[in-house]
Amino acid sequence: VDSETTVSEKFNPKIIIPFFERSVSEETRRAYRRVTKEFFIFLRHKHPADINQGDVQRWRDHLILLKKSDATVRLKLSVIRSMFDYLKIAGIVQSNPALTKLVRPPAQSDDLRGRALTNKEVSYLLSGPDQTATEGARDYALMLLMLRTSLRVSEACSVKTSSIKWSHGRWILKFKVKGGRERTIPLPAEVKKAIDNYLGLDRDRRRILRSDGNEAFIFQPITNYRTLTFNKPLSKQMAWNIVRRWGEFCGIGKISPHDLRRTAITKALDQGLTYRQVQMMSGHRDPKTVMR
Repeated sequence: VDSETTVSEKFNPKIIIPFFERSVSEETRRAYRRVTKEFFIFLRHKHPADINQGDVQRWRDHLILLKKSDATVRLKLSVIRSMFDYLKIAGIVQSNPALTKLVRPPAQSDDLRGRALTNKEVSYLLSGPDQTATEGARDYALMLLMLRTSLRVSEACSVKTSSIKWSHGRWILKFKVKGGRERTIPLPAEVKKAIDNYLGLDRDRRRILRSDGNEAFIFQPITNYRTLTFNKPLSKQMAWNIVRRWGEFCGIGKISPHDLRRTAITKALDQGLTYRQVQMMSGHRDPKTVMR
C-alpha cells in the first residue's frame, strides 16, 4: 500500500500531454484529452503504473452500462490502448493493460453504419430550405457542398471565401483536411452557384457586422445573441442540427452530415469510379475505408 501511494504521489498528469500533442489535428487532440480525462476520473486518478487489466475491463463495462454505442466503446478503448503504448515507450509503465487480447472491445457489426440517401431522398432534402432567405440559402449550400464533394462536416464548416479559386478553366476549392493537410478539389458549378446565392443574400449583414472579406468563413451563424460574435464559422454541432432538422422536416428521418458524405461516396462508386478514384475524392488515407 505504501509503495502504491508513493507511486501515485509522483504521478504528474502533465506527463501525458505529449501523447495528445502528437496529432496535428486539434479535433483529435480534444478527443484524446476528453477520453483520458474520463478514464482517470473513473479510476479516481489512479497512477497508470497501478492500473491493471481488471480496471480497464471495469471501465469498458461501465461504458456499456451507460448504453454507449459499440463504436464509441471501441474508439475509447483504442485511445486508452494508444496512451498506454506511449507510456510504455516513455518508461512510465511496464506493460499495456488495455491490449485487445486482454480487454476485448465490443464486436464490430458486419452491417454498415449510417446510411446513404437515395436520389429521391436527396431531392426531398434539398427541396426543404427556402433559397430566397439567407438562412435557407446557407443550409442549402452547406448540404449541397457535402453531398457533391464528400467533405467532412469540419472541413465544410472551415472553408473561407478565399478557399474558392478559378484555375485552369474551372472553380476549385482548397481546404484543410483531417490531420492538417491541405487538399484541392474541383468545385461543381451548382455548388458554386448555391454559395454565391447565399453570400449575396448575406452581404449586408456581413458588411454591418464586419464578418466579410476574403478571409471570412463562408458558412456563418446568422444570429449569435449569446456572444455577439459573428466572424466565425458554423460549429460542427450547428451543422449537425441543420442537417438533422431538414432531414426530419422532409420526412426522410434522422440523418447526419456523415450520411451526406457517405451518399457522395456511394454515388461515385455507383457511377463506376474505382476505389482509388473515390479515395482521392474523399481524402481517405486507407482504400479499405472506401470499400467498407
